[in-house]
Amino acid sequence: MDENSFGARLAAARRAAGYNQTEVAKHITEAGFPVRTQAVSKWERGTTLPSARQLVELCRLYHIRDVVAAFAPAEERRTVRTLPLYRLAVSAGTGELLDGTDYDTVEVGDEVSPNADFGVRIAGDSMEPRFVHGQIVWVHRQETLRPGEIGVFLYNGAGYCKRLERAPGRVELVSLNPRYAPIRVSAGDELRVFGRVVG
Repeated sequence: MDENSFGARLAAARRAAGYNQTEVAKHITEAGFPVRTQAVSKWERGTTLPSARQLVELCRLYHIRDVVAAFAPAEERRTVRTLPLYRLAVSAGTGELLDGTDYDTVEVGDEVSPNADFGVRIAGDSMEPRFVHGQIVWVHRQETLRPGEIGVFLYNGAGYCKRLERAPGRVELVSLNPRYAPIRVSAGDELRVFGRVVG
């Protein structure tokens, strides 16, 4: 039996609570929902399902408070974590200052890459169509990027989301929107990589 199936998790919850199937059937019956031991066995084998009221009683008996976390299929369970989301947007256009301390902590789930360390909002349209104004991008904190990777940068005091391009004697921050010319990084310019965009 698949250990992640509803029946297998029901059986695991029963064993963790210290009951056998006969004791479970007796409890459910005494609660007003008559059931036999064989029915409990069928629930755990996955051949039948308990009714809604029987499931409520099972959860009470097994001390289960979060039914979704306990019994939802694996693909429906979410892993929740918190990440910093910077309040001041990085520019996908003309450049805005990225403040390193001004952020909110937000809850994210499996829709955000596990490699993400922080989020920033996009301002402007130079990274369209992939990233649009107001969109949150999630960033893995790192100090270097490979050519062609999209990252978040501090360039001469302003924050940008751009694609990094390198060639002999040339470094550019490139927009995805062809209406914007690349930003050529000159000798003496300040360029710092905050991280790589991962989602």
